[in-house]
Amino acid sequence: MRTRALATVLVATLVATGCGGSSSAAVSFAEVVLPGEAVTLTPFGDELLIGTRFPGEQPAPGLIRLDVNGGLTEVPLTTATPYGALAKWTAIDTDGKRIYAVGGERGGAHGNVRWSVWDGDSTGLVEKRQAFSTFGGYGAGDLIGVSSTPAVIGNWENPTGGFDVTTWTPEGDDWIRQPSAGTALEGGRAALPFPIASTRAGTGILVVGWQFADGIEQPVVWRSSTGITGWTKTPLPTDGPGAAMAVHCDGSTCTVAGRTNGNLALWRLTNDSWAQLPKPPAVAVSDKDTLAAPLTTDGATTQVITDGDRVKALRLTDGTWSTREVTGPHGKVTAATTAGTVTFLVADGTLWRAETSRLR
Repeated sequence: MRTRALATVLVATLVATGCGGSSSAAVSFAEVVLPGEAVTLTPFGDELLIGTRFPGEQPAPGLIRLDVNGGLTEVPLTTATPYGALAKWTAIDTDGKRIYAVGGERGGAHGNVRWSVWDGDSTGLVEKRQAFSTFGGYGAGDLIGVSSTPAVIGNWENPTGGFDVTTWTPEGDDWIRQPSAGTALEGGRAALPFPIASTRAGTGILVVGWQFADGIEQPVVWRSSTGITGWTKTPLPTDGPGAAMAVHCDGSTCTVAGRTNGNLALWRLTNDSWAQLPKPPAVAVSDKDTLAAPLTTDGATTQVITDGDRVKALRLTDGTWSTREVTGPHGKVTAATTAGTVTFLVADGTLWRAETSRLR
């Protein structure tokens, strides 16, 4: 079990060059100094769960709870396998009580990812040892997400070619792979699916990614109605080849960020219908990039993204995009979320925060 004594969060004070309102004014974020590098962000009511990693010759996962007063509390982790003790978080989800997590670390003769699954609550998270064949072996793919429904989401070999989008659900401490055949998750030579990210969507799950079909790369979403049942697949409207890469849901409204024709693109689900949002300012996005999930506040959509050597906040309000320079964070922005009145970012392993009202 790993524990550390943590006091109050240390925030590096930065002078704001703009307090919002003007699309030309910069918005400043302040650094939140953590033990370890920030990897994942998960709202926990008005608080925040931060999946971290302690670097070094023996890297190790960590989980920190940040409360509304700025206090940091480490959530104890109990490992069960050598690779669990080295894992880098892939995803963490919670229903406000129960916490589920999945992580991985490369190892073995072929350097494949050795996956670990965890569950618990804010008093501690426990790795549940799995048989090698659960997530590994000849037909194994990657794991891309976890849901507190509960389910793990990834992919697994399709017998006719490529992979299926695949789910696992728990039976006691064991995670059991569920069949994709005959569902919208099934792949094949005619349409090869590649899931990238997932999130809870109401009582179901929304998976985003792309498929190779008809000779082109198509952005696609897969959505379940309840838990892992009632799956549908929807190619997203697009003006060119691309992929859906990150997703955020707020009730029945979901927003997806991705790329088309090598540039940033966004889509929104409203009343079971998907539409591509007006084209944002041009920012190059490649298949090697990791996008932060888009944010939805006060009816507006905000995408925080790294453009060259600058971090920008692109905000869509009433059909019009505005661009704000973001000062403080540097490097690639890989995660973003809101908790309470605060927006949090991860850029190159560092956590940053600003009042959400400053992004308006």
